[in-house]
Amino acid sequence: MRSITREGFLTIIITALIAFSFAVTDSSAQKNEEKKEEKGKKLEGWRTEDFKPYIKSMEALRKLSKEYAEKNLQMAINEYDKGMDILDDMENEVLKVENQNVSQKYLNERFHWQEIDRKNQQRRLVSRLKYEAKMKAVTNFVKAIRLLDDIENHNKKFITENKDYKIFKIKLYQVYVSTQYDLHNFLPCISILERYININDETKNDIWAYSYLASCYGFMEAVLAKYKGATEDEILEYKQKKNRSLLKAAELKYNVDSPQYKHLKDLVERDEMKSEVLNEFR
Repeated sequence: MRSITREGFLTIIITALIAFSFAVTDSSAQKNEEKKEEKGKKLEGWRTEDFKPYIKSMEALRKLSKEYAEKNLQMAINEYDKGMDILDDMENEVLKVENQNVSQKYLNERFHWQEIDRKNQQRRLVSRLKYEAKMKAVTNFVKAIRLLDDIENHNKKFITENKDYKIFKIKLYQVYVSTQYDLHNFLPCISILERYININDETKNDIWAYSYLASCYGFMEAVLAKYKGATEDEILEYKQKKNRSLLKAAELKYNVDSPQYKHLKDLVERDEMKSEVLNEFR
């Protein structure tokens, strides 16, 4: 076998490097061409992602589609999840604070008033954590309710065909009302509760719905009683709604033949009779 000279070896190496360089160049050029072709395909045709109709009737027609309803429902679920995450995080934070308060030793406290002051500070901290979280969560729940309202205003068929829609709506209404009520925002609860009890037979017989309604109606009755511009009829309307809700809650909890229901009914009748007597003398 003939031995390879140094010059021959170098020639082979250089030739191999040149060949590899051409191969890399060809491969890179091919990839660039493929990218251009792929980009060209994506740019072809209508680009409708950001299209917003100028004509209102076209926008209304789009809202009638199943795709629009499904998109809104998913967005509502996302808002609901965000709100629930806020409330869950808050509960974990409150639990953490309460556990720290129990386990920690307060050896620097020499007087009873110091203990009282510390506990009041801890209660204020917990109240602030709850208030701030619930305010944020309500914002998400309101957005979710508006998205559902948009669906219901445009696509009744979707509501009846989607089995999960009413289940989600019930959960959303429940957490919205309980959160708003905790914030003492009673008036916004009334309209949602009145809609809630008309969703289906289950909500129509939900004792918590009538318990919340009774309290909210009672609040409005008390507010109007202090307002000089309110009429007696307006006050009486909320009083009667409050009493009907109380009786419905008692009926669901005890039944109409129970002594508890009969006792409450007697109180309600006397309450309304008192209002009627007062109206006769005005």
